[in-house]
Amino acid sequence: MEDMYSLSDAQIEKRIGEKIKAVRLKQNITQDSLAKSSSISLSSVKKVEAGKIGSFDTLLRILRTLGMLDELSHLCEEEQ
Repeated sequence: MEDMYSLSDAQIEKRIGEKIKAVRLKQNITQDSLAKSSSISLSSVKKVEAGKIGSFDTLLRILRTLGMLDELSHLCEEEQ
């Protein structure tokens, strides 16, 4: 895996969107179903999958619905 710091914000968002789409498809979930289950609009799902993450709240809702919140677990750990 390449150094994340060498990527632009847009490149990171694009990769996150691609990963979310891949997980959604692997789970056999439609964009519409993901939107409804996440309580967000269909256009928001499409934007995130296209690498345009509009808000952190939207990202969290999608990650929760897809069972991917653990991807953020190290950010939630208390400092030692």
